[in-house]
Amino acid sequence: MTDILIVEDDKAISHLIAGTLSREGFRCVCAMDGEEGLARFDEKSFDLVLLDLMLPKYSGFELLEYMCPTGTPVIILSAMGQVQDRIRGLKMGADDYLVKPFQIGELLARIESVLRRTLRNTKLVCRDVTVDPEARIV
Repeated sequence: MTDILIVEDDKAISHLIAGTLSREGFRCVCAMDGEEGLARFDEKSFDLVLLDLMLPKYSGFELLEYMCPTGTPVIILSAMGQVQDRIRGLKMGADDYLVKPFQIGELLARIESVLRRTLRNTKLVCRDVTVDPEARIV
């Protein structure tokens, strides 16, 4: 199962995203501010982070600077839609940038796209057979 960290201070948006992603088979952890987001990120490994930029305690840009060197993919979700904000986020290492308000279907498509490019677990499992192409083991 794919683990996603949602760092979003708007409860309604956070719950909408988490609920939708859970129904799609993702396991979600929510953080309501930058400090909690950092703590959750350090607690376990995530396959993807959805990150708001305007957060209390630590900004999304501060978190992005910390998260990107780990190799964890990040999609920024922000009302900061100016071109220079998008350029800054992408140059800092974000894998995608989605401006609020957005359609949940577009978010799902972008998540699937980023995960196709970055998902670390490439093992294929069918009944009692596991194929690991990276390790070349069956």
